[in-house]
Amino acid sequence: MSQKYTRELATHLPDSLWAYRNSPKSATGVSPFSLVYGTEVMSLAEVMTPSLRVMQMLEKEKGVFTAKRCEDLEELDEKREKAQKHSRKYRQRMTKAYGKMTKERVFEEGQLVLKVADHIRRGMAGQSKFSPKWEGPFVMREAHASRYYCLA
Repeated sequence: MSQKYTRELATHLPDSLWAYRNSPKSATGVSPFSLVYGTEVMSLAEVMTPSLRVMQMLEKEKGVFTAKRCEDLEELDEKREKAQKHSRKYRQRMTKAYGKMTKERVFEEGQLVLKVADHIRRGMAGQSKFSPKWEGPFVMREAHASRYYCLA
């Protein structure tokens, strides 16, 4: 199944990018397209099939449509500032959630510790799925205030 899509990836890529750029992001609350162009995108199905939005746009005169577009562009800076504030709050929530999960540990000399295996630290695959994720135990030889440790 995956081999079938690897050959046809180029045909699916534009659709995937279109969907990504037009869907609202949780960090900003709006779509990237909306932040760039100041308006929501009209899908091809919406243009081909007369919807209320398209019919209203066609009924309006060009001058009224131009005025509405200018209003949208004037509100674009406010929309971007709102998205930036939303993004800042989102990052603060993520930082707070991460802070709840992590525990600060202070090591002292003479303690036994385990060290993360090199293949895990580098993000590489191990020799097998059963290879250990930790190395050790090691003895803490030196513990500095800057959280620099020497292992033996």
